Amino acid sequence: MALEATDTYAQSVLIAVERGMEECRHQFQWEPWGCPKSSFNVFSRSNKQPATKERAFLHAMISSSIVITLTRNCSQGDFKSCGCDVSKKGGMAGYKGWHWGGCSDHVKIGNRMAKHFLDKKENGRDLRALINLHNNRVGRMVVKKNMKRMCKCHGVSGSCEMQTCWMRVQDLRTIGDMLKEAYNNAQLFSTNSNGYNLPTIQMRRLDNSIPQLKTPEKLKIPKQQLAYMDLSPNYCIANESSGIPGTIGRICSKEDGKKISKAEKKSCRTLCRKCGHRVSMRSTVVSRTCKCKFHWCCNVKCKTCTEQVTQYTCAARED
Repeated sequence: MALEATDTYAQSVLIAVERGMEECRHQFQWEPWGCPKSSFNVFSRSNKQPATKERAFLHAMISSSIVITLTRNCSQGDFKSCGCDVSKKGGMAGYKGWHWGGCSDHVKIGNRMAKHFLDKKENGRDLRALINLHNNRVGRMVVKKNMKRMCKCHGVSGSCEMQTCWMRVQDLRTIGDMLKEAYNNAQLFSTNSNGYNLPTIQMRRLDNSIPQLKTPEKLKIPKQQLAYMDLSPNYCIANESSGIPGTIGRICSKEDGKKISKAEKKSCRTLCRKCGHRVSMRSTVVSRTCKCKFHWCCNVKCKTCTEQVTQYTCAARED
């Protein structure tokens, strides 16, 4: 499939990047690296940026978001040059009781588009660029390997004697959770006396390129494992030149209950106290939409309600 009407695809890619940004901020909401806006320069000369653990997550997250968004665009008929996966259309699917039907997401096309838009930004072939390409691929692979089967029942009185099934890409939150787990288990691709893991140090050229490693596959890292080569900086302290905002001013939570995550419960300690800051408490008024009513036909009218809440933020220590 030729990538024509690039402007149309590019618009969807921008939407995908925005969604990836939102998901990244959700995943790191209660951690010192809060996925700040300054981090989202994936389309820049990213091989010049430190290949940290966080950047590994970022590459995979944006890549996944592009795959999901563009794959769904194809299934919804938003692009003339792609559609449903016709290989999963009609016929039995391996055992009695269901067959392929509906519109299966054509994830291979989404993968191809994501590779086209992201990988071409890595024009180098040094180790850092290859690691970035590998993490881009991790994002694509996680979506492809975790598609879900959706089915609709047919039969007398809903007996479900036969099912029509189709394949769907997972929602971004599910993929984000998987990538966060991959982030927690990311592999450090470090320099030692024998070089970068398997290659020897003598293989390196003066420009840091490694002639034997022309593609990310040659790194011999598991396909769904994130990789990084630079240790993370201190995200607690602001560093404008590095695009690190620090944690002063970050909101933390003192909510409790079964539905509150462990990360949120200890967020004031993680974001403030462990970073050498104090926790500041203040009352503030927040607005929210409330008392929505449906009016025939066809409007929903809501009121704006305000409530006073206690907000906790990280603040500099008072000497």
